[in-house]
Amino acid sequence: MAIRHLGPARETQVRSDDGTPLHVEVRGPEDGPTVVFCHCWATSLASWGPVVRLLDQNLRVVLYDQRGHGRTPVPLTPAGYAEEKLADDLCAVLEATVPEGERAVVAGHSMGGMTIMATGAREVFREKAAAVLLTNTGCAQLTERTTSIPLPKALGRAAATALTLRAPLPLGPRNALTTAALKFIAMSPDADPRMVRLCARMVHECNGVARGRWGDMMTRLDLDETVRAITAPTVIVAGTADRMTPPWHAHHVASLLRNCEEVVEVPDAGHMGPLEFPEVLAGRIEKLAANHLGATLAG
Repeated sequence: MAIRHLGPARETQVRSDDGTPLHVEVRGPEDGPTVVFCHCWATSLASWGPVVRLLDQNLRVVLYDQRGHGRTPVPLTPAGYAEEKLADDLCAVLEATVPEGERAVVAGHSMGGMTIMATGAREVFREKAAAVLLTNTGCAQLTERTTSIPLPKALGRAAATALTLRAPLPLGPRNALTTAALKFIAMSPDADPRMVRLCARMVHECNGVARGRWGDMMTRLDLDETVRAITAPTVIVAGTADRMTPPWHAHHVASLLRNCEEVVEVPDAGHMGPLEFPEVLAGRIEKLAANHLGATLAG
């Protein structure tokens, strides 16, 4: 899905600490206040498209494909799949794209939120992040809290979820049945069919090995300590019908943060916030940019 509102993308590559070339796109005015977006597991930077199209034209938008997703290559060794690598990548993007002496709003969805939380103690992040938005994400107990697999907890729901996350091809070939399964797991019953199709396309285009290895990383994730290190003002958004990261996660993260400004629960919304409630996210991002970057919005 093309992102047209802020004009054509200025594409570049940013190299992470281990040499991984990250695909980066910048849109909007070069001198505008910057918003950096981190996308979710098994998709690409295009997942933020519905939000970006709603943003004020004065904002400068930076998006990048996480390693193994979109146009960023797959790590060559298992060591490339760790939350520390996600943090390395975000720091590299912040250093390369946020001008010297300036700061940014940093927004993350699902694994993108985990990326931000994994980066909480890094000096680059503390210098560059003026404010944070986290949506549909969690920092610990991911398999224990999910309800995406319709099994009672006593019958091994957590184990079944872990197996699904680790599988390189969890959904099989793309067809009506697998699209319906994806919708059940990741989106609300009332989700826009166009957004369901977009989500299915991105998931099926994601490299299977990368999807499985990042899924495995999430089964073991525990970021409580690095979340406690985040000092930037933070807004958290959750969907009340999110099966993958139920609202418990939003409140758990909020309890760890030093400066949580707001926890927003969007009624009847699922896990794919940027596709399901882009208006809510765009509005909160604009407010953060105005309050913490001094952005003058066109309105």
